[in-house]
Amino acid sequence: MKVKCEYCGAMIDDQLDHCPNCGAENKNIRRTTDHTPKTIEELQQWYADRKLPPYETTRFFIGQNYTGKKAFGIYREGDEVIVYKNKADGTRAIRYQGTDEAYGVNELYLKLKSEILNQKANQGKKKGKKVDGKTVGFGCLGVFLSFVGIFIFSFISIVLMAKPLLTIAAIALPIAVWVLLAKAFPNIRSKTTKKVATVAFMVYLLLAFIGLTIYAIKCTTPVYYHYNDQVYVYYDNDYYEYYDGDYSPIDVDTVPAEVLDNGADYEFNADDIEWDSSYSFKDSDYYIDNLEPDDYSSDDDYDWDSGSDWDSGGTDWGSDW
Repeated sequence: MKVKCEYCGAMIDDQLDHCPNCGAENKNIRRTTDHTPKTIEELQQWYADRKLPPYETTRFFIGQNYTGKKAFGIYREGDEVIVYKNKADGTRAIRYQGTDEAYGVNELYLKLKSEILNQKANQGKKKGKKVDGKTVGFGCLGVFLSFVGIFIFSFISIVLMAKPLLTIAAIALPIAVWVLLAKAFPNIRSKTTKKVATVAFMVYLLLAFIGLTIYAIKCTTPVYYHYNDQVYVYYDNDYYEYYDGDYSPIDVDTVPAEVLDNGADYEFNADDIEWDSSYSFKDSDYYIDNLEPDDYSSDDDYDWDSGSDWDSGGTDWGSDW
């Protein structure tokens, strides 16, 4: 993303330390927060502190130019740092090559953190935690499961118990369908009416299940917007603004009208060359501290259990990153 140099007014990359036009310091630099590793050595120490398996197991080679297949890594070459991924076919994709070591380290750092969480999830270690007596991470999944439970209860009420009052207590719409059918066809025997109502409810249940599944996926997928050199994200019915390396919630009234009315024109494309992983909402400090389902609020939550097996077989080794 481009920002304006406060001294000469030139538009420069927000990841540069200094303006290439006048040499002034870029005070709007977008980078990691202070507690994250900024050098290869700091990342190596972070890795060691988490008691992660050897590089050969995790396939993350920090400070090494590993040439074998299936590997992520970072190393120095002269004044530059190179962040790479060796794919399954042996070809290498360069994620970053340049003199901004902190930026390169952050690229691999975010990828490593993501892989740790994936490994924990694959081993069934991700369980709901409690904070101040409340279960966290309910969110969209909780809404989804609650509705599914209501639908199942309604289905049992209609088909097995045939007690409309219990069904009305659970959910109104299926009963409304049942009543409308009964009024529309008063001469049909009750058994037939119940069958018709059951079929109608099953169709409704299927459509509701599909709709809620789409909703659950949509509300847990961040949507990014780039407008007037500012990044916004829409997530789970709320808007957030990117500033100084992190996101913060904002009221919908402060979101530019153009973004609200013509959002599709300003969306980021994650596959586009303009996409920068430093804008990743789910890797931001705000998300990790406040919205992460398993409340991964500190680096300690990335510690590795020495008794667990790390399996990189499920990693997408065909993509560039």
